[in-house]
Amino acid sequence: MSNDPTLLNIMARALQSASDEMAANLIRSAFSAVVREARDCSTALLDAQGNVVAQAEMIPMQTAALGASFAAAARQLDLSQVGPDHFIIMNDPYSGGQHLNDIILFTPIFHEGELLGWSGSTAHHLDIGGGAAGVNTGATELIQEGLIIPPLLLERSRDWNGGMAERLIFANVRTPVIGMGDVDAQFAANQTGATRVLDLARRYGAPTVRAAMAGALDYSERRMRAAISDIPDGVWTGESFLDGDGLSEDAKPIRIFVTVTIRGAEAEMDFTGTDPQVRSMFNSPLASSVAGAVTALRSILNDTGMPANDGCNRPLRIVIPEGTLLNPRKGAPVRARATAACRALDAVHDALGKIIRGRVPGQGANSTTGFFLAYAPPQGKMAIHLDVLGGGWGGAKDYDGIHATDHVLSSCRLTPTESIEQLNPHVRIEAFGLIQDSWGEGAFNGGMGIFRRYRILTDDVTLSLYSDRFRLRPQGREGACDGMPAHLEVLRDGETIKLGATSTFPLRKGDVVEIRLPGGGGWGAPHMRDREAVARDLEDGMTSVRAAREIYAFEADAPA
Repeated sequence: MSNDPTLLNIMARALQSASDEMAANLIRSAFSAVVREARDCSTALLDAQGNVVAQAEMIPMQTAALGASFAAAARQLDLSQVGPDHFIIMNDPYSGGQHLNDIILFTPIFHEGELLGWSGSTAHHLDIGGGAAGVNTGATELIQEGLIIPPLLLERSRDWNGGMAERLIFANVRTPVIGMGDVDAQFAANQTGATRVLDLARRYGAPTVRAAMAGALDYSERRMRAAISDIPDGVWTGESFLDGDGLSEDAKPIRIFVTVTIRGAEAEMDFTGTDPQVRSMFNSPLASSVAGAVTALRSILNDTGMPANDGCNRPLRIVIPEGTLLNPRKGAPVRARATAACRALDAVHDALGKIIRGRVPGQGANSTTGFFLAYAPPQGKMAIHLDVLGGGWGGAKDYDGIHATDHVLSSCRLTPTESIEQLNPHVRIEAFGLIQDSWGEGAFNGGMGIFRRYRILTDDVTLSLYSDRFRLRPQGREGACDGMPAHLEVLRDGETIKLGATSTFPLRKGDVVEIRLPGGGGWGAPHMRDREAVARDLEDGMTSVRAAREIYAFEADAPA
């Protein structure tokens, strides 16, 4: 085994590169547009104990919880006799999973008969059964949302590729060919990771690979502790709100509350005080909620180049009482869990924004909008269009928010119009673009939201979606304005039908559906914006009379 720190650092970078290659292969070989185009998937490499040592830069909510997913599976399974042909498959949110559409796959990596590590991947599957094609917006229990797969230890040669487990799972899925293709893409991605790890083991020896894995975890822990140490010690509280439970338009907002404690190089985030779980799908399972809290803290630390792995979590303590929105009791629906996880992030930012004000942005759209147009003809093949839509990010000190982007916990891409129309004969995109002036104004503006306008080309189409920010706007920070709220409507025969953030609605041929997503909140008082711009001009050598006059004017007009 080599103890050369330079070699170990190079190998840690090689593991990161392998994780990124896994993601690229998963995207290229996937059958569904939600993976191939929107890139709603993640990959990682784990050590033999199941700690994530390297992860692709994909979906933080998935990757930040993959180690916890493996640990939950390991508690339920006997892994002592695992062999090269075994794999673990799961989607149960109460066994370390996210929501049922996210199927998680772990495959072991063996070198000369010894377990060296694991490859892991997560992919959002277009359909997983349940009470409705697309999303069952009326679900009040998990089983109504689809097929639950507890952690299963299977053999690929016996149970998959036409085997019993594969047949059982996809007999309960409306789009089985697409689903089987996406799982096969996950197997291929995991094999890519295994191949790269074995290449390192053959070249440098398995002990050196293990040392590199351990070193990567320790290195991230050291950097995480150093970054936390830059925050002053203290205790701060923060809160954020969902529009409601999605079951009734007049439901009261749902509160997420956190107490953040910084002690030296360690941080605690305690969500005691968060509202109880709800009957609808807006609950967030523990893995997603923890990922939201961890990402919230990491995203505002000064160290932006810290390698992301499970070593980052060692200085953290996260407390989330059972029975709350962020840790529901087993059996509660969780399909829209990303929104509650985003509010966990918003609450942590609200707390830390009181002490490290310059690093915390205004609120972005910060919710997953799952938009479905499911075509189920009386005879023929079902087609399900899924759009994962974002909005504007919050502005922050020294920069405006970015436009038309998924939230920081997801990072999905927008599916191109051409791909949507090619795969879905029931849909035509009539318009798609940025919503001008949808941002919250400030010294630094939030990002612009987006709109999409769909024309329905046939009968037998059902619209379903879940979203948020229809009532409560993304909040500005440090005196800035809030962003624009979301809006959804159907134009039918000259009549406009307004729909809410959680809707199921039957469509007809000729209907036009338009969804508008929020802009982000700004940062800093709006009257400071031009002064900031002029100050930047002056730093660049722009010393014109016009600039001087603008400085004078804003000094005179600024409120006391």
